[in-house]
Amino acid sequence: MNNKTLKCICVLLILLLLPGVAYFLQAPTSHKEIENVLLISIDTCRADYLSCYGYKSNTTPNIDAVAKEGILFENVISPIPLTLPAHSSMLTGTIPPYHGVHDNLNDALDESNVTLAEVLKNNGFTTGAFISAMVMDSRFGLSQGFDTYNDEFENEIQSTNIKERRADETSRFAVEWLDENKHENFFLFLHYYDPHHYYEPPEPFATEFHDNLYAGEIAYTDHCIRLVLDKLKELGLYDSTLIIIIGDHGEMLKEHGEPTHGYFIYQSAVKVPLIFKIPASTKPLRIKDAVGLIDIMPTICSLLGIEILSEVHGMDLSAYIKGNQPEVKDRHIFCESLTATKYNANSLLGVVTDRWKYIQTTRPELYDVITDPGESSNLISAQPRRARIMQHHLQQILEQSVRTGDSDSEPQFDDQTIEELKSLGYVGGSVNEDFTFDQTKDDPKDLLDFHKDVDQVQALIFNEKYDRARSLSEKLIAQRPLVSELHYNMARIAMKQEDFASAIPYLEQVIKLKPEDIHAYRDLAKAFEEEGKLNETIKMYLQVLQIDSDHIGANYDLGRLYYQQDKIDLAIKQCKKVLKLNPEHIDARSSLADTYFKRRQYVLAVEHYYKLLEIKPDSDNYNNTLSWILATTDDEKILKPKEAIKYARKACELNNYQSPEAQDTLAVALAAAGKFDEAIETSHKAVKLAEYKDNKALAGRIRKRIELYKTGQPYREL
Repeated sequence: MNNKTLKCICVLLILLLLPGVAYFLQAPTSHKEIENVLLISIDTCRADYLSCYGYKSNTTPNIDAVAKEGILFENVISPIPLTLPAHSSMLTGTIPPYHGVHDNLNDALDESNVTLAEVLKNNGFTTGAFISAMVMDSRFGLSQGFDTYNDEFENEIQSTNIKERRADETSRFAVEWLDENKHENFFLFLHYYDPHHYYEPPEPFATEFHDNLYAGEIAYTDHCIRLVLDKLKELGLYDSTLIIIIGDHGEMLKEHGEPTHGYFIYQSAVKVPLIFKIPASTKPLRIKDAVGLIDIMPTICSLLGIEILSEVHGMDLSAYIKGNQPEVKDRHIFCESLTATKYNANSLLGVVTDRWKYIQTTRPELYDVITDPGESSNLISAQPRRARIMQHHLQQILEQSVRTGDSDSEPQFDDQTIEELKSLGYVGGSVNEDFTFDQTKDDPKDLLDFHKDVDQVQALIFNEKYDRARSLSEKLIAQRPLVSELHYNMARIAMKQEDFASAIPYLEQVIKLKPEDIHAYRDLAKAFEEEGKLNETIKMYLQVLQIDSDHIGANYDLGRLYYQQDKIDLAIKQCKKVLKLNPEHIDARSSLADTYFKRRQYVLAVEHYYKLLEIKPDSDNYNNTLSWILATTDDEKILKPKEAIKYARKACELNNYQSPEAQDTLAVALAAAGKFDEAIETSHKAVKLAEYKDNKALAGRIRKRIELYKTGQPYREL
């Protein structure tokens, strides 16, 4: 072979190999090169308000920069325009008919669902989440699998009926978490709530976007996201982190007559941005095919080489990311809104493809979302065959995904949480799971004004404008007397004004309409109790327990009432039932501890006080009471002077040594340990405090104990 021939062969080989080399250099990295995952969720963020999606102003320079290095999906559908259920879908890869969360605050993600955080934690990732609104509180089930779930706000704001924090605080905590976990493989989930109504961006965004404050909120959120991205770069983690930026749902902005979101499922409410940034990949891609919020979980798992759970409904998008075309064609993405079912109207159930959208309800709708992105021309009559085909796809999705079994997504909150939710307008107006194609019910389109009036009532109650709320509620009841929420609102107004007698008939009407509404029974019990009708109160709690025998609040309240009636054995039985259901129920355990103390069953009392201090170690009362028992008993099994001193000192510290009772207990404990000089000195301090607080009776008792200590005798009482 001569040199000329050899050169030709070499050139030919190089030409053949060049495309492969180029692809290797530009292709996204494999899952082995992904060390960390950052999932950023922007609440209430419609896609067309991001500049990388074509918005007229530069709202998102930092997100745009990520998009220039990543894969931007142009047609992304959220399964539901509400925060809690949308995030439940995002983190489980399943649609609401399966995971069971269809509403904010009235539902919770059941533990039987498996979250992305659980999967990644089981695969060695440290998991952290920082959320920005009460609707995402850990009480609603989304904390499953997170080592850190930060839902306590430092600077809490409340512009609507949902408590939230600004994006800068969320980013600040996230940056601190990154510093602490920079040496770990981590999954960090960040939730920003700022674009949610009301639109009140801080300066300079309020001025810069004064003509569109919603856009200003998105721009402000983008600015705060930059803080997290800069921290990744500073730590040298940016190039090894898989970054996903997503909106949970959109915002109607008065389109189709809806001011915000949650009622309709038109594109403005369900079309969201989605960007994937893959480590070491700098070649941008834009994908036009329809994809879903539910695709995030399986795609992350695939990129990490983790097996995708069989129950996941989402599709693995990694083929797009790797520059290939997925096998799935003509995909139908599910979306829903069950909000109108609160008013006994029909649900809205939809499917979306690359081009078409079908909405199943009383008067079905069909739109060409490419030629008619505003969904102004219903083609249901013009294209009945296409509508039937899409309806069939919708039926198939529901048949394959509606979950069966005993999982219960209705949360059982403590009384404090329930009262908080009631103050925000929740509890009593939950949706109905209606996946039937019943066209005899009212169409949600006809009840939009009614829905807005119901929302207005909630706002009026929240702002304590009770007369206006009552007047509007009476008008709404006249229109739709079978809507239980309306009667519940009237009861809430009466109870907030402490007119419990007026609340009773409205609550009785709620129960007539919804015979298993536990909240109504409990509120009716409270109203009866305030009216001094204890027998009726007890009947209401017994009725709750007929519906749910394990209801913690009803069991405890029943026990509390038995105590009031001096039915101690029955009260003890109820408190034991509560502790069986929740061993950390402080009120039930405290009641038992106090009961056993009064009955001189000190061994049992001490057992419960030890447990109480495990749950609440900084309680001055529990520390003081336990110390008193350990120091003053004649029972050698529980007489423990050294421990008594420890708990008494703790009680004194918690009161800054300003409590005469705690000082007295410390003196008693010191004397029990034979430290009589210290006991006398401490007792004198206790006497001065008692006299200063004008507690002459306590001062007299302490002086008698001082005389006892002077003779070298401890004080014994029990």
